[in-house]
Amino acid sequence: MTTLRFSVASVAGRPAGSLSHFTTAYRRCVSVCDPLSLASRSHVVYQEAAHVRGTMSTTDVEITRLFGGPGSGKTTALLNRVETILEDDDVSPRDILVVSYTRAAAAEIRERLAERLDTTPRKLQGNVCTMHAKAYELLNLSRGDVVSESDKEAFCEDFGIEYEDEYQSGGRRTARSTTIGNKIISTSQWLQRTNREVADWYDVPFQWNVEEVRLPPEIDPNAQEGNKYTPTWSADDDRVDIPEAIRAWRAYKGDNELVGFADMLERVKQRSLLPNVDYLVIDEFQDITTLQHEVFEEWKPHMKQVLIAGDDDQVVYAWQGADPNLLLDADRDEDVVLPNSYRLPSRILNVVNKEIRHIDKRQEKDLKPRKEGGVVEGVENASMLELVRNVRYTVQEDDGSVMVLFRARYQLFQFIEEFIDEGIPFKALTDQRLWTDRLVDYVEAIEAYDADEDLTLLQGRRLADMLQTSAFGSNTRDEFYDFLESKEDEADTEDRTEIPLAPEDVKNFAPFIPDPASASDMVRKVTSFQRKSIDAYFGGNYHGHDPNLVRVGTIHSAKGREADHVFVGTDLTEKVVEQIAATVTGHEETTAEIDDEDLPDGEFTKRTDPVPLLTDNERRVFYVGMSRARERLVLLENLIDGAPTVPISVLLYNEIRDEPVDELLAAAQKSTAEEVPEPEP
Repeated sequence: MTTLRFSVASVAGRPAGSLSHFTTAYRRCVSVCDPLSLASRSHVVYQEAAHVRGTMSTTDVEITRLFGGPGSGKTTALLNRVETILEDDDVSPRDILVVSYTRAAAAEIRERLAERLDTTPRKLQGNVCTMHAKAYELLNLSRGDVVSESDKEAFCEDFGIEYEDEYQSGGRRTARSTTIGNKIISTSQWLQRTNREVADWYDVPFQWNVEEVRLPPEIDPNAQEGNKYTPTWSADDDRVDIPEAIRAWRAYKGDNELVGFADMLERVKQRSLLPNVDYLVIDEFQDITTLQHEVFEEWKPHMKQVLIAGDDDQVVYAWQGADPNLLLDADRDEDVVLPNSYRLPSRILNVVNKEIRHIDKRQEKDLKPRKEGGVVEGVENASMLELVRNVRYTVQEDDGSVMVLFRARYQLFQFIEEFIDEGIPFKALTDQRLWTDRLVDYVEAIEAYDADEDLTLLQGRRLADMLQTSAFGSNTRDEFYDFLESKEDEADTEDRTEIPLAPEDVKNFAPFIPDPASASDMVRKVTSFQRKSIDAYFGGNYHGHDPNLVRVGTIHSAKGREADHVFVGTDLTEKVVEQIAATVTGHEETTAEIDDEDLPDGEFTKRTDPVPLLTDNERRVFYVGMSRARERLVLLENLIDGAPTVPISVLLYNEIRDEPVDELLAAAQKSTAEEVPEPEP
């Protein structure tokens, strides 16, 4: 079988009169004449592996589908392919567009590719980005054109419905589950992403309170029946009409000349706006929505070669409309399945395979483990304090990295509140401001000054920015900044971490710089969590500990990352259980089956606990969390007070079982020789 080489030579024989040749030439003409099409050219990627012949595509564009399981080196494979393309002297990075699903993933690819190409990530920004970022560029938008949280809040206030800012309410994280305004706006976006009409609003995987909203007349008990002149709703029925609210929200955006992310993609599709490139790569293809797929289909015929890459088992954005079938059913000329996991040892690989193989429609990866062994543990009814102690013990006894993952942010905050007092530096995978680089620089500056050691110029700038005004005495903050700038001008390097700063120079401008015991009292521009972290750190026994060795976050935030020791809480939220319940009542397809006798009172609601089944989408989310572990995986059942939990037996065996957790895990870790391929060198 011929290995596909992603190069210009493979299309050199295409007839000059072909449709693709003509449309590509036309597109380039338009890009010169039409400023809306004038996009900075974009970006691409690839690697060698096992090749499987796939369903032939229906166009003359060469299309390859790449599957990469957890730890299989998919990003490395993509970067290798980009370099292969660029071996052709007629191809430059500006001829390639690499699209990734999230900004964080795009930033990682930019940094790694920039290092390979000996350039800067900034120069690749227009060629490695999200689809929304490319749409933003093609539409020539500005920040003020895009819907903000304040716009959503203003609409809901005008319409007379409740709305809760999801970022300001981060400690509780209840907004999307309970607040009607958030539900309506999310439903509107979901309908756009999945290419459905407003009339299909009830298909969204939410449960709606009949006392709060009008359900479709055929199922709403309050709907009136009679002749054709009988109104559907009584005059005193003041419940929210969801279709009316959705249309009002869309009208509000139009009246105020605002666009949401889905609106951007719709406009790009409607106007047939094309990136000015010849090679297209879409990473994390399993997470794209129907709307994004339509944009992809609009772009695809104008390319010479296309690569779509992903893993249908790692869908974590189903709640946004992601559909893994778009990857599984994609037209292609060739399939590439990466064969090795360079992360998972055999026992952990067996357990995650046991968890994910309950999904019927999926691409089997048949990954070979990194090595034999690994450890899988299960803990029932653990307290948050016990988890903190377990993490602390792991840090004390092992030099490896630690990751603690939860299904929701509010659960994450419960852990952080207990863990901060340990004084162990750690990083948040989510966007919370905790042990940020800025905070680490401040702490290290205080430590260096207290030890009468040189600081770095960067640490000096952190002190200038973060110290309270009283630390400068009769001097001013600006005087210290001026001094630091002069030191930087005199240096023969632009790297501030390589420019030394003497402690006496700091003292000249900040004579009242605090000692470690007072560092938290004399700092400004920090959150209460950060101030408490500084205090606990200097009062603890973990000075100099790398904050990157302990990371905490949600399962979604851990995508693409790994650690030696991974703790995963199996507790859900009412919102997630609400979506599972909606699946059971027929709003969404699933391979899971359940008998009414397994449910309390024969009902499945958002308060059902323990949760007796997982939808395919929720199973994929836990697969992502569990497959981060390089050496040890710890599953924590019933950790969060009041949260519905998924029993470990449901995770592994798709049903509630009475056997002890240790026995369930021991059986799941075993596999026949045929089921576990030997690692490849």
